[in-house]
Amino acid sequence: MKMNKVMFGKRLKETRKLRNITSNKLAELCEIEPSFVRQIESAAKYPSIPVFVKLCNALGVSPEYLLKDSLKEIDEPDNLKSLYNKLKNLSPNEIELAKDIVEDILKHRQRDL
Repeated sequence: MKMNKVMFGKRLKETRKLRNITSNKLAELCEIEPSFVRQIESAAKYPSIPVFVKLCNALGVSPEYLLKDSLKEIDEPDNLKSLYNKLKNLSPNEIELAKDIVEDILKHRQRDL
């Protein structure tokens, strides 16, 4: 499957803006030119793997989040697939909230054991 550059760039830009990071600041954090960040966001170019890793780290997102339109479905049990499909469309902030909720459930479960 080919990487969906348009959705990757859109998700990158959306996440950057949610984090209140300018393209210049993201470029600085990733040690690349600001124009390259804008080219990635506009789907004109792909990042290299090292730059991709830096982008993920700088924005605090998983590679799967930025690539979710390009990755094949993972063969998981139906209930996990259903949950994953719901979670993968959340924003980074909503994912953090969902993570906190799951951690609270696990804490309560641990106390009940």
